[in-house]
Amino acid sequence: MKILVTSGATREPIDDVRFLSNVSTGTTGAALATALAAASHGVTLLHGAAAPAASGAQHNEEFSSAMDLSARLRRQLATGDFDAIIMTAAVADYRPAAPFVGKLPSTAETLTLELVRNPKILPHLKSLTTRPLRVIGFKLTAGADADHRRAAVSAQFAAGGVDAVVHNDLYEIRAAAREQHPFALHCGLEVEPLFLHGVPALANALSAWLAEWPARPARELGSGTPARV
Repeated sequence: MKILVTSGATREPIDDVRFLSNVSTGTTGAALATALAAASHGVTLLHGAAAPAASGAQHNEEFSSAMDLSARLRRQLATGDFDAIIMTAAVADYRPAAPFVGKLPSTAETLTLELVRNPKILPHLKSLTTRPLRVIGFKLTAGADADHRRAAVSAQFAAGGVDAVVHNDLYEIRAAAREQHPFALHCGLEVEPLFLHGVPALANALSAWLAEWPARPARELGSGTPARV
C-alpha cells in the first residue's frame, strides 16, 4: 500500500528571518512513517523544516508554510497513486497578511501583525486525486476534558474529507514516557474509539484498518482498549 504522511509544523513568515510556528516537533509523524515503511508499505513523508525524516521511506520532502504544504500535497496526490494519507502535520490556522521583505527593524516598542486565515487542507484532499483515498486526520487538544475532546473530534469529522481521526492531548503527551505516547483512534463517530499507547501500536492499528477497507470498528483492530473520549 502506498501511504503519504505529513509531519511537523508549518512556518508562516513574518519577514525574511522570522516566522510564526507551533510546538510540533514532527517526531510522531516520522516514527509513524518509519514504522509503516518497516511493515512493507511504500511511504512518502512530507515534513516540516525542523522535523526529522523517516528511515526507510521511499521519499522524504521538506515543506515550509501551509501554502507550500498545500502545493506539495497537490503535486504528490496528482502523480503518486497513493492509497492513504495520514495528516500528522500541525498546520497553522493563520498567517501574516503581508510578510515584510527583508528584516523588520527591532527598535519599536510594540508591533502589530495582521493575520489572515489559511485555507483548510484536510477537507479537500480527496478531490486532489482520481483514486479512492483514505484520509486520516490528527486532532490535538491541550488539557481538554472528555466533552471538549469529543467535540473536537466530531468537528473534524463534520468538516468532511476524513475517514478516521487520531486524537491526542498535549498534557497527556507531556506526562507520558516517549514510548507510551497516548492516542485515541476514531474510525467514525458511531463506533467506540481505540485507545493506544506508542507509535508502533498506532501503526499496527492503522495498517489493519487500511487493509480491511471499509474499516471494521476500531475496537476490533488489534491490541488496545476502548477510549473514554
